[in-house]
Amino acid sequence: MTNIDIFMRFIENLGQGIKDEIKIVRYTEEGDPILRDIEFDGENIITTIDTTRDRFGKGQVSTFICKTIKVEEIEELNQYKHYLLNDCNQEYIDTSILVIQK
Repeated sequence: MTNIDIFMRFIENLGQGIKDEIKIVRYTEEGDPILRDIEFDGENIITTIDTTRDRFGKGQVSTFICKTIKVEEIEELNQYKHYLLNDCNQEYIDTSILVIQK
């Protein structure tokens, strides 16, 4: 994982109501990128997920709006924090953003 400082600054800005945006690239087991753009407009979190480069995925671009990001502690995984989008305008979406070791 690289540039974790940029993600943490985004989380800080979100908490302070400061507009910000980031791009997160996650890779599938096969090595295909899944792109996630996350923008905080001062009120809402607008998220776009692009799976068009995933050979085994849905191959689509989806956008949805959420209100907050919540953090869950994962103790059985050796003290990790799981960042998830919360209070979103769609059901059955991938709300997982990142899992970070504390």
